[in-house]
Amino acid sequence: MIQYLQRMRNKKGFTIVELIVVMAIIGVLIAVIATNMIGGNTDKQLAANTNAKAFFTAAQLTMTRAQLTERSIVTYEDSDTHYIDYVNGVNVIKGTVGRTKNYLFIEAKFSQNGIVGIHIADTFDRLMNRDEPDGTMTKLESYISQNIDKYLAESYDGYFYALVENDFKVRCTHYCDVRLPERSKVSSTAEFIDSMMINSDERVKGNDRILGTCMDVIDDDNYLIPTAGQYVFSLPGLTETERHLYYDTLSPI
Repeated sequence: MIQYLQRMRNKKGFTIVELIVVMAIIGVLIAVIATNMIGGNTDKQLAANTNAKAFFTAAQLTMTRAQLTERSIVTYEDSDTHYIDYVNGVNVIKGTVGRTKNYLFIEAKFSQNGIVGIHIADTFDRLMNRDEPDGTMTKLESYISQNIDKYLAESYDGYFYALVENDFKVRCTHYCDVRLPERSKVSSTAEFIDSMMINSDERVKGNDRILGTCMDVIDDDNYLIPTAGQYVFSLPGLTETERHLYYDTLSPI
């Protein structure tokens, strides 16, 4: 390139074609330098976001089917928590008594052979206080597992997360190649929240892994795509009262 520029310097001026060539070369160099500066994570971030988007679609199809089924979707065991129940002729998402809005959190573990297992809970705190998903599931978890596995066309390896509101609308999904930080491994909710911070290179503070994200809307009801300085599901950006909708109300902040 230096020789090419020296030859052009000996001329009286640059032609349009020569200027375009130089600009193209500079553009390629900038792209290479930018990729190196951010640690080469661009492809990994795009792949993680694509996985989260695929899970978003599968989770929404599953939740829509559960909502529109005009009967109870499963026959519960006596020990099961009725996170989704058939009430007055419709299926509803049930949660803690006294809340103005109920939520369903989903964690799914996948391998290249398909889904390994699913956990569900009404708070993110309770979800991550369980052991990682395996083949042991409640009837409702099995129902969700079978449908999500059916709606995901490709094979994946890693962990998926979804936040579902009480209108069966999926608001946010995440993908990470390893499990998000476990609640049982920290001493307080404050420490648990801190482990969910997103660092400058889109990595989760508590496991140093890239987080993929897909969200239904931006900046609506305090939902924001998590970026550096934000958190998984952007939960701690909410008020103290609203945070209790996501975390176990029995846990100290």
